[in-house]
Amino acid sequence: MDFKEIIKYDDLISVLDNFSYITGISANFLTADNEWVENKKKGTCEFCTIMKNYYKNGEACRESDINGAQTAQKKKGIHVYKCHMGLVEAVIPLFFNTSYIGSLFIGQILLEPPSEKMWEQIAKKLDGQPVDIQRARESFFKLTFIDQEKLKSVLDMMHIVAKYIIDSEMIRISSLSSIERIIEYIKNHYMEEITLDDLAKMVYLSPTYLSYLFKKQLGVTFKEYLINIRLKKSKELIETTDLPIGEISKMVGIEDQNYFSRLFKRKYGVSPMNYKKDKYIYDTPKKNANT
Repeated sequence: MDFKEIIKYDDLISVLDNFSYITGISANFLTADNEWVENKKKGTCEFCTIMKNYYKNGEACRESDINGAQTAQKKKGIHVYKCHMGLVEAVIPLFFNTSYIGSLFIGQILLEPPSEKMWEQIAKKLDGQPVDIQRARESFFKLTFIDQEKLKSVLDMMHIVAKYIIDSEMIRISSLSSIERIIEYIKNHYMEEITLDDLAKMVYLSPTYLSYLFKKQLGVTFKEYLINIRLKKSKELIETTDLPIGEISKMVGIEDQNYFSRLFKRKYGVSPMNYKKDKYIYDTPKKNANT
């Protein structure tokens, strides 16, 4: 689902832009569908852009954002933390009634002036990574620095902005949750290779947390759900076509026919070949005794 369809996009961008302009601190919004809405005035700082593009393929940045948002949701309040590179960020979750509608993020700042000592700690983490060290160093020393007193004022403003977003109904709740989006995706792509990691990236969740949601909401693991969908589709193909079992197996995303047969028999109590034979016998018209 396109996240622009569930928010008052221009209004939200305006709020983020104004907050960023007044405070000098980047403000961005993560929707309930885990899509980023970024301000256009401040944007993402150059240092963070470098890290997202070249440090561990951005995985560390995504993991930091996910953990921050999840912690804030559990606390049902503002959460201030340091990312994996030591930059300070804050996130506040937004709820409409009891439904989570997204999180307001601010950050990419330091609470003390950037120093050589701080840079040395970061440089060690960048060792062996495909990062332009000189460019990263220059961007690090351009990071915004604020003191604790100003941070407190900024956090107070965050609360005001978050309340304004809710009261103005800038966010409309998506009709599909993360799990529902994944179920829809699996139904349309079950014949392809699908991994939990790929699905987790699609909805901006960690694989571990997505696995937990699957078990909690559906009562089965991701692997069990995918296999059940594939077996159901294979059964339909056996019932409605005369395709060979091996071809049907591949059509539903299971390359190994022997493995497919074991799974099918375990679920339906009969091998796919025997199921096909039974179906053939049942469907074949009986000859007239007088012919």
